[in-house]
Amino acid sequence: MYRLLTSVAIFCLGASASMFVSRSADESFGLYAYGDSLGGLPLFYSEGKAFVGDPTNSTSSTASSVTFTADSSNGFLGNPNGTTKAKAGWSDESLYIPSSSSSDHQMGFTAGNLSNETTDAFFLYGQWVMVKSKTGDISSSFYVREVSEDDGTYSLLWNVTDEEGVVPISLRSTKPSSSGD
Repeated sequence: MYRLLTSVAIFCLGASASMFVSRSADESFGLYAYGDSLGGLPLFYSEGKAFVGDPTNSTSSTASSVTFTADSSNGFLGNPNGTTKAKAGWSDESLYIPSSSSSDHQMGFTAGNLSNETTDAFFLYGQWVMVKSKTGDISSSFYVREVSEDDGTYSLLWNVTDEEGVVPISLRSTKPSSSGD
């Protein structure tokens, strides 16, 4: 089902460029993971890496929910979300995907742009996060791997196809609906 939805989303990308969302630099948003058994877990920062789940379950001193703004170079600039129990110690770091030359699939945050980190390829198609390669290919190859069975924390991964225990997801800027509201 996920692959069908991804195929439809990618087909629609080619069909209508008018749906690309350009956010102003001062408009902030969060990112949430949706997939099998994942109904909108928030993306959070921990020790420079990207995870999804509840950051209060992390033992890291830097774990916090992230608020993003789109920057002028097609990047998503992250800062600790002040409405959560942020233990911060970090700010103004760009979300990155590992480059194709990297052997690590873990996504993360960086204050610089190393050769094995791609920070300038993100955009929103409606509420869906997409990545545009330097050759113009558009994809949404996000995956998660459970870090801890007890607390529902997942590593956020890019372009993993051959590992056990990974689940394909979509990243969206849409908050999950809360039950009972």
